[in-house]
Amino acid sequence: MINLLFDLNNIAHRSLFVISGYGSKTYTFDSQNEIDQLMRKMAMDIAFLIRTINPSRIFFAQDSKSWRKDIFIEENDGYKAQRKKSAIINWKNVYNSLDEFIKLMESNGMITTKLDNAEADDIISLWSNEIINNEHQHVIIISGDEDMRQLVKTHFFNNEPSFVSVYNPFMQGKNSSKKLYVSPEFDTWIHTSDEVDFMNMKATLNIDKEDFNKIITSEKTKMEVINGPEIAIRKIFCGDDGDNVPAIYTWLSNEKEVRITNSKYEKIIEMLSSSGTSITYDDLLNISSKVYDAISKIIKQKPNFDINERLLRQIKLVVLDPKYFPEEIVNQFNIIKDEQLKRPRINYSNINMKYLLDGTRYVSEVKSSNEASIFKEIDRIKQFPLF
Repeated sequence: MINLLFDLNNIAHRSLFVISGYGSKTYTFDSQNEIDQLMRKMAMDIAFLIRTINPSRIFFAQDSKSWRKDIFIEENDGYKAQRKKSAIINWKNVYNSLDEFIKLMESNGMITTKLDNAEADDIISLWSNEIINNEHQHVIIISGDEDMRQLVKTHFFNNEPSFVSVYNPFMQGKNSSKKLYVSPEFDTWIHTSDEVDFMNMKATLNIDKEDFNKIITSEKTKMEVINGPEIAIRKIFCGDDGDNVPAIYTWLSNEKEVRITNSKYEKIIEMLSSSGTSITYDDLLNISSKVYDAISKIIKQKPNFDINERLLRQIKLVVLDPKYFPEEIVNQFNIIKDEQLKRPRINYSNINMKYLLDGTRYVSEVKSSNEASIFKEIDRIKQFPLF
């Protein structure tokens, strides 16, 4: 079975900027009419994805204040400190509409999760681990956030694989495509023909494989095989400018700031992987002295930090693994997960925007709408970055 995990805040922000014409001062979301358009846009695009993927269960992860903002970063002002919200947008109205949208999704039988001090990324990681490791089912994460790619992985139970993949339906740029990020094992699985039992064709048909193929063969979708954990390790060393996370080490050279770059990272990993085995982020803490020596050799100086503290800081800032989350967040999740999984499942095969918003002013007061899909609109404004 396929479970669909929506990164709600990522979807909402992209919808918001598309319907406001990207940067247009005419949309402030002060008026109820503009909020109504945002609600219909989110419902329209989410319904389209649900029909395309045909999931057995649907989850929404919603942001709260991030625990990572309490992590001290001596090189800058802190985690995501560089992000500034548009002053012309009424964010209170936008966030209130998201809360209302979540309640509507709950009323339609979907699972919604918001935890104190946890980002949507954390919640998606928690649900992915739960579903793939304990439920032994597939997960598709819907998000345009590239950080999500580190969650791509494969789990085997009784020799049967379950996959976490990431689907980015946002096309940005001319001749661009939607992306389905998958593990190497998925690539083998999807391209392997199943043995056919002509006496029992129903037993032969792999429904999940058929549903995945529908996504892959849909308009402008490209499947990309990646190594999820390697993406996380690279961020540990090179940082993440989007989240204001510095590289593991920066220094001055000829009065200019220099950092661990991708090329330097490759050399460090090569030194650490001399035995031919791959390195995990858990391994880094166990071989911290070797990591320090490798960095020192590559940059030709000895960094003036405690390598254990620096590694742990970087891991907490960039790695989406529950073992590095605060205990109170994991405990919150463990308290609510079983109850949420008991919710009855619903057939979403014919879902549409009006179905999701049935009985609300968002459809009862609108006779027709020609709002274009967010996915086509993003392609239309391809020359602009969204954030």
